[in-house]
Amino acid sequence: MDPQLLDRYKFIDFLIMFKGRLTRSELVKRFTIGEATASRTIASYIEAYPSVIEYKGPRKGYIVRQGFTPTFAHEALAGLKYVATGELLEKVDVACFGFQINRMQKILDAREVAVITRSIVDKSLVSLEYVSATSGSKRRNVAPHAIFEAGGAWYFRAYDTATLEFRTFHFSRIASAVNLGPAEHPAQLEARDDSWHRMRIIRLMPHPKNPLPDAQLLDLGVGDKEIKELMVSEACLGFVLTDLRVDCSKARKLNCYEYPLALKNRSELEAVESMSFSPGFTSNKFK
Repeated sequence: MDPQLLDRYKFIDFLIMFKGRLTRSELVKRFTIGEATASRTIASYIEAYPSVIEYKGPRKGYIVRQGFTPTFAHEALAGLKYVATGELLEKVDVACFGFQINRMQKILDAREVAVITRSIVDKSLVSLEYVSATSGSKRRNVAPHAIFEAGGAWYFRAYDTATLEFRTFHFSRIASAVNLGPAEHPAQLEARDDSWHRMRIIRLMPHPKNPLPDAQLLDLGVGDKEIKELMVSEACLGFVLTDLRVDCSKARKLNCYEYPLALKNRSELEAVESMSFSPGFTSNKFK
């Protein structure tokens, strides 16, 4: 097969696996080709693999058929990155001058990840066998709506039908996942996740116990006596502050070399639930 056509087939297969659908425009943008060429590529793919997708009209595009099995191998992280940000992970075989990063995270199963990512695109319910750090292994029905990366690990936000609230789940703790069909109740949809949509300002400054804070000022891209402000979703607040190594303790008691930044507006954020696992943070609510 022509290598160029093979690359396009692999991308179509990738989209079907992780999104459950594809449109002509995605091929146009990915390969910088015309719409006519994209249409011919999809028609050629359907001819080669006739039972994989079906056309649902110009608005929905091509939708995966029941029982789809990917023709090509795909990495879970590539699917997560694409669905989350539209970025593609591609490695080029060239001389490299870095080093192999040692990762402690579990290698995610692309098939389980794909159930979640497709359910986000389709607004579907998913039955999970999920292992929680507090309640152990349990079957849960959830309606996922968003994914994000923090600390080198991947998470998703979803409505939990058992607790009747939106929660953050680890992809690595999924033992199995099965799509249950459309999430029909309005309370289960992304628009009702207030913590995800509510944005909060975090104000960062060099750690006050650091005798020479100039390096941290350069890291933040600000001048002397200035602070760095970021807008962050409430649901992700603790993750972001952990990733940035920000001292969130009341007395700024953490080591200033391990945590070179400090949270200036801590008192404004004390009631935010995800603050409970930010570095050094404690409050009456979480004691």
